[in-house]
Amino acid sequence: MSVVNIGVLTEGTALSWNEIVPICQVYRSYALSQLVKIFEKCRDYQGDSFLWGDELEFTLVHFDHSNKRVQLLLKAHEILPRLVETNEENHNDTPSIAWHPETCDFMIEGVPCEPYGFLPCYLNTVEANMTLRRKQAQEILSEQSDCEYIINMSAFPRYGQGQFIYSSAHDDLQEVTEQSIHYPDRLISPIHPRMKSSIVNSLARSQGPPLVHIPIFRDTSTPSPFQDLSFKGTKDFRDDHIHLDSILAGWGCCCLQVTFQAQSLTECLQVYDQLLPLTGIMLALSNACPIWRGYLTDIDSRYEVLFQTGDDRTPDERERSTLNSRCSPAPFYLCDEHNHLNDISLDVDENVVSTLTKHGMPSSLAHHFGHLFVRDPLVVIKESLHLEDDTSSYHFDNLNSTVWNSLRFKPPPLDDDKMGWRVEFRPMDIQITDFENASLSVFMALLTRVILTYGLDLTIPISQANENIVRAHHRDSVRHEKFYFRVGGDDGESSLMTINEIMNGNDKFAGLIPLVEKYLNESENINSDTRLTVGYYLSLMSKRAAGILLTDASWIRQFVMSHPAYKQDSVVSDEIQYDLMWKITQIANGHDTCPLLIQNRMKTNTHLNPE
Repeated sequence: MSVVNIGVLTEGTALSWNEIVPICQVYRSYALSQLVKIFEKCRDYQGDSFLWGDELEFTLVHFDHSNKRVQLLLKAHEILPRLVETNEENHNDTPSIAWHPETCDFMIEGVPCEPYGFLPCYLNTVEANMTLRRKQAQEILSEQSDCEYIINMSAFPRYGQGQFIYSSAHDDLQEVTEQSIHYPDRLISPIHPRMKSSIVNSLARSQGPPLVHIPIFRDTSTPSPFQDLSFKGTKDFRDDHIHLDSILAGWGCCCLQVTFQAQSLTECLQVYDQLLPLTGIMLALSNACPIWRGYLTDIDSRYEVLFQTGDDRTPDERERSTLNSRCSPAPFYLCDEHNHLNDISLDVDENVVSTLTKHGMPSSLAHHFGHLFVRDPLVVIKESLHLEDDTSSYHFDNLNSTVWNSLRFKPPPLDDDKMGWRVEFRPMDIQITDFENASLSVFMALLTRVILTYGLDLTIPISQANENIVRAHHRDSVRHEKFYFRVGGDDGESSLMTINEIMNGNDKFAGLIPLVEKYLNESENINSDTRLTVGYYLSLMSKRAAGILLTDASWIRQFVMSHPAYKQDSVVSDEIQYDLMWKITQIANGHDTCPLLIQNRMKTNTHLNPE
């Protein structure tokens, strides 16, 4: 049983948008009925173990060493069946991995089949498990070629530029989902059961493809004004911006997500509300995407691109301020005592709110679901529309899993008595190395324990939490931005603080890392190996927050700008990308070091199984 519980991947006949429109209300009524059953069945569950897990999304690439070129490898549909088979046949002590398709055929997702437990020794298994996932995929890739690799890369630098796909195949011009200049349909996973219909229906609902604008990084030889000429003459063309014209531009990015299962509904709501103000902080600390479509830009993260490419609102809905993109910051606090901090007015289905409150659901939580239920279902499988199984929460799970907020509140499925109330923490870019990904994941897991143990109240107004996410995107935001953060007890107010102050403390706040250290020092059942490993993870977080170590985005930017082939014109050429990606591959596989990212002394001794 994995607490992660990947989004619904049911196979069957997907309805077109024109077929979905007449049955939207019926679908939502089924989903609401299922949510009521979940709440009535699970509201009083107590004593569920604290369990947690992570999700890693990987990128497949092909290196052409003779021509100094690296391209995306559309091979996920070939290796995924092998990976699934490998783990089904696993009968030894090696943990099993659950592998899943992702949006694009160069992406795969790996999740531990069994969650990490509450004992501290599990913290020393995370990095080893992440390494195992890459190893399993790499062994299959290496059977056929010594030029194919699985890497941790949040946004492929020249994704959408030039010959970025390794394939001799040509697009079937009769199969065009988006009229995109730069992102062909063959990128879409051919084995993901609902992805093609998600894209088609999102485009139909929004009445056209997205056009994302990303500000160019202005270097000494960058043209003024810079013009993205392939979009010259289009309606929303902007000088000094890169343009992305496809849902795939955002959905082809990779991330790190961490899911926590609480011991009760009350605890889950508390964890959700205290993690919400940290979404922008952790986004900044995990920034890894300074390059878009082969240009250095003035943003460092994938998240704003996701907001825009995941936006299925109609033109009329975009004129309103009360409905955000389907991919957006978490809209509400869920505990009633924090309702006064929900200072942004958003659409809710009042009938849903009324129904849920009549069944005893707290008001703030009911409003959260009332907002969820204003969304139309993007994917409806014909064979699953009228379910006769009253133990299934399929329709609710489908609706909940196709809204991509920075936090996701996940009720237990009706048909799984082992799974409890969960919170999915979603903003972080995936990191180059397993060490970095484990550091972020373990830190977040420990932070949930600190929040509950010491009763931390980190809540700030939703508007300020949203502003933090905006600031987190800015170039080198860890070192140059200030973020809203709560200081003090019950009467504490938010103030603007640096990431260094938030993480390492100042004269008004102890700091998140010292609080985690305090919690660890008070734990009696942590072994020396685990304590050493966690110490290195916290050291990475502390030094990154202080600006001593770089974020992946800052290091990538520095690598490009110091490359001998870079012409100070913001252009990341094939040659620069090749050298960057090969360096990343060598670092990730332990064949090279990068003291600007990870100090050489940070050597962990992690295990696949808890000791």
